[in-house]
Parts: sequence; structure tokens; C-alpha cells
Amino acid sequence: MKTESKPPLTEALAKLLELVLSARDVLIGTHLNPDGDAIGSALAVSLWLDGLGVPNEVICHNPPPGYLEFLPGAERVRLAPERKGHDLGIVVDLDALDRLGACRPYFEAVPQLVLIDHHQPHEMPGDLRIVDPASPATASLLVDLFVTADATEFTPNLLPVAPQRGLQGRPSKSVTPDMADCLWVGLVTDTGSFRFPNTTAHALHQAAWLLEHGADIARVSDEVYLNRDEQSVRLLGEAIHRMKTDCEGRIAWVVLPPELYEELGAKEEHTEGIVNEILSIRTVQSAFVLRAGKHGKVKGSLRSKGGLDVAKVAQEIGGGGHKNAAGVTIEGSLEEAEAIVVRALREAIRC
Repeated sequence: MKTESKPPLTEALAKLLELVLSARDVLIGTHLNPDGDAIGSALAVSLWLDGLGVPNEVICHNPPPGYLEFLPGAERVRLAPERKGHDLGIVVDLDALDRLGACRPYFEAVPQLVLIDHHQPHEMPGDLRIVDPASPATASLLVDLFVTADATEFTPNLLPVAPQRGLQGRPSKSVTPDMADCLWVGLVTDTGSFRFPNTTAHALHQAAWLLEHGADIARVSDEVYLNRDEQSVRLLGEAIHRMKTDCEGRIAWVVLPPELYEELGAKEEHTEGIVNEILSIRTVQSAFVLRAGKHGKVKGSLRSKGGLDVAKVAQEIGGGGHKNAAGVTIEGSLEEAEAIVVRALREAIRC
């Protein structure tokens, strides 16, 4: 490939490198109940800092779910820091500090905080924010960041140059096969294996680039999609049996009471994927799953097809997210939360 002059780093990227390279110890975190993009991105940052010789720790309110325990570095995720004196915090895949759960105080105590995310932020946390809601995943932003930081000619979405330029023939100086696996998990899960509307041409170029840099897509696919606990499958069966519909089948949902988890020996992580199964029904435009949280709160996952924007619905009732995938936290009982979400979706669909 013909050599081209590299674009300058943006001010944000240059500042991030300055902060990272001058840090004594970095604390890395992500949102509670982490998914593939959250854990994959956090571990990729940790492994990147390892390569730079920067001490770091990864913490999260919840440990990685079982299907992500295979990821390189997953064993380093802790519920709280093992050391003190971190002078830099990096949080990924996070749109509000309360999503850090019990880990929030540790990040509020660091002198400098960096946010790297692809959600529309509820707040503006952090001293440095690298946020692009148009990006399909935080992992996608990190691919751009790592390769740009390598001083290659790769040009990310954050730079005003054609995004596919530099993707081929440019070996990374810092992205290892382990990092490629972590980044692949984030990219593939947040795009629904490149089926969701957020899949961009740039994301597909990145997927090829990660494959070239050692991502083991066969193993990742087996671990993420063909490695379910029996409790997870039984919970899915119960969920489908309990499913309700409204608006002539355009809305479908499931309410999962605490006693069901107890009966099946299931965990919150076993809820993963249920909402997408419901959404697969031909007539359904929007699907959601509700489950009881702590302290009298109800957590919900919302999904939609096509033009229905569930992020707007979620924002109106205590949540947020993306156009076709969002989450909510609602004060009250499961029955009250169910009525609130159904009413909001009926108004959005106008039925």
C-alpha cells in the first residue's frame, strides 16, 4: 500500500496519550451488569496499558458474566481496587456515573477521569471525554484510538478523513491477539453479529482488521453464543411461556419475578438474549424484559426494529441507550413498571 502522510492526532487523543503516559497507576472501570462491549473494552484498555508499561487495575460492580470469562485478562476484574493512589481513571461504555454502582466512589476520588463511550451521555462526566454516539460500540472507538495512537495512517471516525483508509497493510504496534479478541467481542455483541442497524461499513472494515491482528472469531463465537448454562435455557423457556403482547402483536414483553430466578437457580446474567428472542417475532416492533433490581427498583431492557426509537422512550421513563436498544431503571413494583413501559411504547407506536 502506498505510504501516505498520517493525520495529526485530535486534541482529545493527544491529551489521552499525555495522561496515560504520565500516570503512575490507572483505574479502569465500566458499567454494572457488564456486557460484551463493556468487559471487552475495559480489558482491551488494560492490555493496552500493559503494553505501554503503565500499571493498571480493572474494577466493576459485577464480575464478568460466565460467557465472557474466557476473555484474556478476565481474571483481573475485581469488585474493588487492590491498591490505592491511582492518579488516572478510565471508564468505558458508560453514559452516567451512577452506572458504576458501588465502584463510583473510587472513580470520583481520582484526580483525572477519562470517559470513552458511544452512548449519548446523560451527564458530562470526566475531565476528558471521547464520545461518539454514531459509533456502533465502544470497542469500535478503541480500535480507532489504538491504531491512531500507533501513529499509523489509519483514520478513525473521529478524524475528518475517509474511514476505510489505512485498514489494510498496516500492522499495529500495540494491538495484540488478546486485545483483538476483547475488541472483537465488543464489536460483535453490540452489532448483534453485524445484524443490527448500527452496523457500519467502517465497523466491517474494523472486523477484518481485527481478524488480521489475531482475533479468534471461531472460539469467540463458540464461547459467546454456544456456551449457555442450563439455567439460561430454562429461563428462556419460561420467559417465552410468560410472554405478553399488545397493540395487535406489535409490542411483546416478559416480566421475570425474583421467585422465578430462585426456582431455576438462574442469575441476572442469564437474562441476556431473551429480549432479542421476543423481538424476532414477525409482528413485533418493540420488545422488553423487566426484572426486579435492588432497593425497590425495576430494571428493563428494550429493543426495537426499524424506525422506532426506544432510546427516546427510555429517556422519558428513566433510562437511555440507542435507537434500537435501550435500558431503563424504574422506581416501584414490577407491575407498576410494566404498566409504565407498556403505556410509553403504546404512545410511541401510536396504537
